[in-house]
Amino acid sequence: MKFRKIFRILHRDLGYFFIGLTCIYSISGIILIYKKDGKDPAFREVKAEKIIQVDLTPDELKKLWSEVMADMPRLNRVIPVKDQYRLFIAGGLGQYTPADGHLSCTVYEKKTFVKFINDIHYNSGKRYTWLGNIAAGSLIFLAISGAIIIKGRKGFGKRGVWLMLGGILLPLIWYLIIVI
Repeated sequence: MKFRKIFRILHRDLGYFFIGLTCIYSISGIILIYKKDGKDPAFREVKAEKIIQVDLTPDELKKLWSEVMADMPRLNRVIPVKDQYRLFIAGGLGQYTPADGHLSCTVYEKKTFVKFINDIHYNSGKRYTWLGNIAAGSLIFLAISGAIIIKGRKGFGKRGVWLMLGGILLPLIWYLIIVI
Protein backbone atom coordinates (compact mmCIF):
# COMPACT_ATOMS: atom_id res chain seq x y z
CA MET A 1 0.00 0.00 0.00
CA LYS A 2 1.10 3.52 -0.67
CA PHE A 3 1.64 5.73 2.36
CA ARG A 4 -1.09 8.15 1.21
CA LYS A 5 -3.64 5.34 1.27
CA ILE A 6 -2.47 4.24 4.75
CA PHE A 7 -2.67 7.86 5.96
CA ARG A 8 -6.15 8.21 4.42
CA ILE A 9 -7.38 5.12 6.29
CA LEU A 10 -5.78 6.19 9.60
CA HIS A 11 -6.97 9.77 9.13
CA ARG A 12 -10.55 8.60 8.51
CA ASP A 13 -10.69 6.06 11.35
CA LEU A 14 -8.92 8.22 13.96
CA GLY A 15 -11.09 11.15 12.87
CA TYR A 16 -14.23 9.12 13.56
CA PHE A 17 -12.83 7.82 16.83
CA PHE A 18 -11.95 11.27 18.17
CA ILE A 19 -15.18 13.08 17.20
CA GLY A 20 -16.61 12.71 20.72
CA LEU A 21 -13.46 13.78 22.53
CA THR A 22 -12.98 16.74 20.20
CA CYS A 23 -16.57 17.82 20.88
CA ILE A 24 -16.04 17.52 24.65
CA TYR A 25 -12.92 19.71 24.55
CA SER A 26 -14.57 22.18 22.17
CA ILE A 27 -17.81 22.57 24.14
CA SER A 28 -15.90 22.91 27.40
CA GLY A 29 -13.59 25.47 25.81
CA ILE A 30 -16.55 27.54 24.66
CA ILE A 31 -18.11 27.37 28.14
CA LEU A 32 -14.81 28.45 29.74
CA ILE A 33 -14.48 31.41 27.35
CA TYR A 34 -17.73 32.85 28.68
CA LYS A 35 -16.88 32.33 32.33
CA LYS A 36 -17.75 35.50 34.26
CA ASP A 37 -15.93 37.07 37.20
CA GLY A 38 -13.92 33.91 37.85
CA LYS A 39 -17.09 31.91 38.60
CA ASP A 40 -16.85 28.25 37.69
CA PRO A 41 -19.44 27.54 34.97
CA ALA A 42 -19.82 23.97 36.29
CA PHE A 43 -21.79 25.30 39.26
CA ARG A 44 -25.03 27.22 39.55
CA GLU A 45 -25.42 29.74 42.38
CA VAL A 46 -28.66 29.54 44.31
CA LYS A 47 -29.17 32.47 46.65
CA ALA A 48 -31.62 32.68 49.52
CA GLU A 49 -32.41 35.53 51.89
CA LYS A 50 -34.62 35.54 54.96
CA ILE A 51 -35.35 37.75 57.91
CA ILE A 52 -35.30 35.69 61.07
CA GLN A 53 -35.25 36.37 64.78
CA VAL A 54 -32.78 39.06 65.90
CA ASP A 55 -29.93 38.75 68.42
CA LEU A 56 -29.49 34.98 68.19
CA THR A 57 -26.34 33.44 69.62
CA PRO A 58 -24.48 30.92 67.43
CA ASP A 59 -26.01 28.02 69.41
CA GLU A 60 -29.52 29.49 69.15
CA LEU A 61 -29.04 29.97 65.40
CA LYS A 62 -27.97 26.33 65.00
CA LYS A 63 -31.00 25.15 66.97
CA LEU A 64 -33.41 27.36 64.99
CA TRP A 65 -31.81 26.20 61.74
CA SER A 66 -32.30 22.51 62.53
CA GLU A 67 -35.87 22.97 63.78
CA VAL A 68 -37.43 25.58 61.50
CA MET A 69 -35.39 25.86 58.29
CA ALA A 70 -35.81 22.45 56.72
CA ASP A 71 -35.79 24.03 53.23
CA MET A 72 -32.21 25.24 53.74
CA PRO A 73 -29.06 23.11 53.39
CA ARG A 74 -27.47 21.66 56.53
CA LEU A 75 -25.67 24.22 58.71
CA ASN A 76 -22.20 22.93 59.52
CA ARG A 77 -20.55 25.81 61.36
CA VAL A 78 -21.19 29.33 62.70
CA ILE A 79 -18.25 31.69 63.19
CA PRO A 80 -18.86 35.10 64.80
CA VAL A 81 -16.92 37.88 63.04
CA LYS A 82 -17.45 41.43 64.36
CA ASP A 83 -21.18 42.20 64.03
CA GLN A 84 -22.04 39.22 61.80
CA TYR A 85 -21.85 35.44 61.79
CA ARG A 86 -20.24 33.58 58.93
CA LEU A 87 -22.18 30.46 58.09
CA PHE A 88 -20.68 27.35 56.57
CA ILE A 89 -23.47 25.31 55.08
CA ALA A 90 -23.53 22.14 52.99
CA GLY A 91 -22.47 23.22 49.50
CA GLY A 92 -22.17 26.91 50.22
CA LEU A 93 -21.70 29.88 52.49
CA GLY A 94 -23.86 32.45 54.23
CA GLN A 95 -24.03 35.17 56.80
CA TYR A 96 -26.35 36.25 59.56
CA THR A 97 -26.57 39.75 61.03
CA PRO A 98 -27.87 39.48 64.63
CA ALA A 99 -28.75 43.20 64.80
CA ASP A 100 -31.47 43.03 62.11
CA GLY A 101 -32.01 39.26 61.67
CA HIS A 102 -30.92 39.32 58.03
CA LEU A 103 -29.79 35.88 56.82
CA SER A 104 -28.36 35.32 53.35
CA CYS A 105 -26.95 32.12 51.86
CA THR A 106 -25.41 31.06 48.57
CA VAL A 107 -25.38 27.39 47.66
CA TYR A 108 -23.41 26.06 44.69
CA GLU A 109 -25.21 23.31 42.79
CA LYS A 110 -23.20 21.17 40.43
CA LYS A 111 -24.13 21.08 36.72
CA THR A 112 -23.18 17.45 36.20
CA PHE A 113 -22.41 17.41 32.46
CA VAL A 114 -20.57 20.74 32.50
CA LYS A 115 -18.57 19.61 35.56
CA PHE A 116 -17.63 16.37 33.76
CA ILE A 117 -16.38 18.05 30.58
CA ASN A 118 -14.63 20.84 32.49
CA ASP A 119 -12.82 18.26 34.65
CA ILE A 120 -11.46 16.72 31.46
CA HIS A 121 -10.58 20.14 30.00
CA TYR A 122 -8.98 21.48 33.21
CA ASN A 123 -7.32 18.11 33.87
CA SER A 124 -8.62 18.22 37.44
CA GLY A 125 -6.38 16.33 39.82
CA LYS A 126 -4.10 15.42 36.90
CA ARG A 127 -6.38 12.43 36.22
CA TYR A 128 -6.78 13.18 32.53
CA THR A 129 -3.18 13.93 31.49
CA TRP A 130 -3.00 10.76 29.42
CA LEU A 131 -6.27 11.60 27.68
CA GLY A 132 -5.13 15.14 26.87
CA ASN A 133 -1.83 13.86 25.49
CA ILE A 134 -3.59 11.31 23.30
CA ALA A 135 -6.09 13.90 22.06
CA ALA A 136 -3.36 16.45 21.30
CA GLY A 137 -1.23 13.87 19.53
CA SER A 138 -4.18 12.68 17.47
CA LEU A 139 -5.03 16.25 16.44
CA ILE A 140 -1.43 16.78 15.33
CA PHE A 141 -1.58 13.53 13.36
CA LEU A 142 -4.94 14.47 11.81
CA ALA A 143 -3.59 17.88 10.77
CA ILE A 144 -0.44 16.46 9.18
CA SER A 145 -2.10 13.43 7.57
CA GLY A 146 -4.89 15.66 6.23
CA ALA A 147 -2.24 17.81 4.56
CA ILE A 148 -0.44 14.81 3.07
CA ILE A 149 -3.33 12.73 1.72
CA ILE A 150 -4.49 15.32 -0.85
CA LYS A 151 -2.23 15.77 -3.84
CA GLY A 152 -2.33 17.90 -6.96
CA ARG A 153 -3.34 21.54 -7.33
CA LYS A 154 -5.60 21.38 -4.22
CA GLY A 155 -2.90 19.63 -2.17
CA PHE A 156 -0.76 21.02 0.59
CA GLY A 157 2.12 22.17 -1.64
CA LYS A 158 -0.08 24.36 -3.84
CA ARG A 159 -3.10 25.46 -1.85
CA GLY A 160 -2.77 24.03 1.66
CA VAL A 161 0.39 25.89 2.61
CA TRP A 162 -1.36 29.23 2.08
CA LEU A 163 -4.38 28.21 4.13
CA MET A 164 -2.07 26.92 6.88
CA LEU A 165 -0.21 30.24 6.93
CA GLY A 166 -3.58 32.02 7.16
CA GLY A 167 -4.48 29.84 10.13
CA ILE A 168 -1.22 30.87 11.81
CA LEU A 169 -1.38 34.56 10.87
CA LEU A 170 -5.01 35.20 11.86
CA PRO A 171 -4.53 34.63 15.63
CA LEU A 172 -1.11 36.33 15.48
CA ILE A 173 -2.55 39.47 13.85
CA TRP A 174 -5.52 39.42 16.25
CA TYR A 175 -3.11 39.20 19.20
CA LEU A 176 -1.06 42.13 17.90
CA ILE A 177 -4.22 44.23 17.42
CA ILE A 178 -5.36 43.54 20.97
CA VAL A 179 -1.94 44.14 22.56
CA ILE A 180 -1.21 47.36 20.66
